[in-house]
Amino acid sequence: MNPDQKIQKLNSLLTNHHVYRKNCLNLIASENTPSPLVAELFDEGLSQRYGSYKGIDLNQRTYKGNRYIAEIETYTHELAKELFDVKYVDFRPLSGNIAGIAATFALGEPGFTALEVDNGHGYAQKLAESPLNVDIKSIPIPWDDDRSNIDLPATVELIEKHKPKIVNIGSGVFLFPQPVSELKSAMRQANPESYLIYDAAHVIGLIAGGRFQSPLAEGADVVISSTHKTLAGPQGGMILTNDKSIAERIGDSLYPLLMSNHHLSRLPALAGTFVEWMTCGAAHADAIVANAKALGSALEKRGVPMLAAELGFTESHTLIPIVDVYGEGGEMANRLEACHIIAGGMSISAEAGTNALRLGVQEVTRWGMTTEDAPAIADCIVAALSGKLPEKVKKRVKQVVQRFNKIQFTLT
Repeated sequence: MNPDQKIQKLNSLLTNHHVYRKNCLNLIASENTPSPLVAELFDEGLSQRYGSYKGIDLNQRTYKGNRYIAEIETYTHELAKELFDVKYVDFRPLSGNIAGIAATFALGEPGFTALEVDNGHGYAQKLAESPLNVDIKSIPIPWDDDRSNIDLPATVELIEKHKPKIVNIGSGVFLFPQPVSELKSAMRQANPESYLIYDAAHVIGLIAGGRFQSPLAEGADVVISSTHKTLAGPQGGMILTNDKSIAERIGDSLYPLLMSNHHLSRLPALAGTFVEWMTCGAAHADAIVANAKALGSALEKRGVPMLAAELGFTESHTLIPIVDVYGEGGEMANRLEACHIIAGGMSISAEAGTNALRLGVQEVTRWGMTTEDAPAIADCIVAALSGKLPEKVKKRVKQVVQRFNKIQFTLT
């Protein structure tokens, strides 16, 4: 192919993707769509520049020409501090995963022990298993699958026994607030020099909207997060803390070890995201949780067992349908995808059901879903799980998707 043909092929692939996804019902729990305002605030001109700085002083830039970049980043910090009622923030991590690794690495010490939620990201475990051969012992936090939460008594026993330096909580299946204050109390007794790190990647938007727990107020030392899931901002990571010494240690671990240039183009978009949450956040968070509960109820009424149904299904954006009667979780996710319903398969304990899906309603809520749409969405999911002809189900999916045609909870 000549150069023009190669570019034409590239454009065709992009068009195919966008047309395809426009006709899909996206229930991936970790994706979202930024508003037109936020999308407009992405600044590609900034992506051509380097904004590296040392420690936590935003003015200690290693490159010249950063006068206004430092002001943009400072303003974004100010907005985040106001929104989350926090003293120190850091937007250098390019993902929540890097934020978690940086915090764990910064606050640990040679040979330290960490307790980590097993269905979380396991930052200490990743460091221990990396080619760096970091001397860390990672112990899984006991999980109560029926309640989809930390088994508090069993975890307190582990804290008392192992006196961990770090406890990493949060989850990839974050249905309910976790026992932050109780864990921190046990940590103070067992090891006063320990740190509680709260991974808020999945629920940070609900925290911003005042609809979930406030982890720092409850005792967490650090909150690490991505910025795109329920927050619906640009993809990236962030770190929040009220402790200056913690902020400094994490800052030193980020630069120059983990980060150099931190993709400045997303900063104005992130600032716009914070302004939107200040303005529309409570209503948006309420809508996300209400839609999740409504969809959980609709699925249960159609014969799909739901994890934690007796607890109201969820207090977040996420739902866990148990699909043993239909088949293996990954296979059921493939079956849904063939019908233009995008979701994830997962495994749970045998006691709870073994095969499940992970669904999230944050993006469809962003596009206008209300609780009245839950039955139609549930009908599509059940039809796909039941093995109905994909072409027939796709027509029903398209009819539902066409209802969601305008971004909600935005300043534009």
